[in-house]
Amino acid sequence: MDGSVPRKRQAIRGGGGEASAAEGLDLISRLPDCILGTIVSLLGTEDGARTAVLSRRWRPVWRSAPLNLDDALRFFYSYGERIQVISKILAAHRGPTRRLAFRSLRPNSSDASMYDAWFRLPQLDALQELVLHFPLVYGYHELPASALRFASSLRVLDVSYCNLPAAGWGGSSAFPCLTHLSLRKVGVSEELLQGMISNSPRIEALMLDSNFGHRRLRLCLPRLRCLAVSVGWVQRREGEIELDDLVVEDAPSLERLLLHHVTHGPSVRITGATKLNMLGYLGTGFPTIEIDKLIFKAMVPVKLADRFLNVRILALDMPEPNLKLAIDCLKCFPCLEKLHIEFSQPWMDWEGAGLYDPLTPIECLNRSLKTIELQPYEGRISHIEFAKFFIKRAKTLERMKFGKCTWCATKWIQDQHRKLDIENRASIGAQFSFEHQGDFLTFWLDGALSEDVCF
Repeated sequence: MDGSVPRKRQAIRGGGGEASAAEGLDLISRLPDCILGTIVSLLGTEDGARTAVLSRRWRPVWRSAPLNLDDALRFFYSYGERIQVISKILAAHRGPTRRLAFRSLRPNSSDASMYDAWFRLPQLDALQELVLHFPLVYGYHELPASALRFASSLRVLDVSYCNLPAAGWGGSSAFPCLTHLSLRKVGVSEELLQGMISNSPRIEALMLDSNFGHRRLRLCLPRLRCLAVSVGWVQRREGEIELDDLVVEDAPSLERLLLHHVTHGPSVRITGATKLNMLGYLGTGFPTIEIDKLIFKAMVPVKLADRFLNVRILALDMPEPNLKLAIDCLKCFPCLEKLHIEFSQPWMDWEGAGLYDPLTPIECLNRSLKTIELQPYEGRISHIEFAKFFIKRAKTLERMKFGKCTWCATKWIQDQHRKLDIENRASIGAQFSFEHQGDFLTFWLDGALSEDVCF
């Protein structure tokens, strides 16, 4: 033997050295400017700007990349300083603007000329996302017409606490690329809103939350996947115009129908929703909810021609615990996996099972229901008896959550376990949790409006 290293071993050692050298290379910086610009445009405003200090190669990328401007620095600057920072960024940026998000600026009429000047900048010509969340404290002011001059390129429009301009749209309210539309506490006429939505055939997610200025909407959106509807939280004032009637014709792609729990709401009629898998809140505030041939009046099912086999998640809003009403609803959804129930008046007296026959099977309790969320839970007799029905009957239950509990001390929780007779539950593997008030999100926020589908 001559002591030389075999060629195979040399190859292995050489390969290891080459791998180590490759690991030390900055491969990302070798990418073309157009790809680096796309990466930077997906970062927040601060993080995007910080890439300029990474190296000489990255220094010009942010200024030429599609701009993602979000005034998230509002807590660190005075109002005047925020205006100056935004103006300097817009003036210095040489590339196009992909996203513009203002969450803390005032919609005052005195600032209208400033907004108008910003919105008319040429680098905003191909804007794709516009987010305007104005603080309610400054009242409702009308947006300048230039705020909506991006109709041909916008994919996301998210506006709150202002009035949409009725004129100055260039003769068209069409949004051919729009996929996500959210209007919250926005004043908009029926004609304008109907035109906006009807001329936006690509809409996949639509949120209409407590808007005013229109009574009826009739929509046809074949690509609509998520629809969220709510009106004001309190009884409407005399002469106030809010949505009374909503019709969605031909909704073959609709997966989520979200109706906020309110004291009053519009009648809702939807046809062709064969893919619906999330529904809520069903509550007394909506006079009529009609989904194909299934009709609810003030939450009570009155026509059960169809059962929805695709619905996996259901939320119910009850003034007080009413077991018979809950059972009637559950019978419409035999494949239900998750049930969320909220009591809007939890101090009310217990409403038992009424004339319900305990021997009548409820399919979802026997074969599919895995999660139940109940709130607020205060340990009242009405709450205990209501919850015990599900504990004793839900054979496939995996977890039951009691939310917004007034007390969460160990002794109190142990006492609730005893009163609920959890030891004799139908599903031996079921887990039970009690969460303090403020720790438990509502169905409206808890995943129902996740960003991958809605907002």
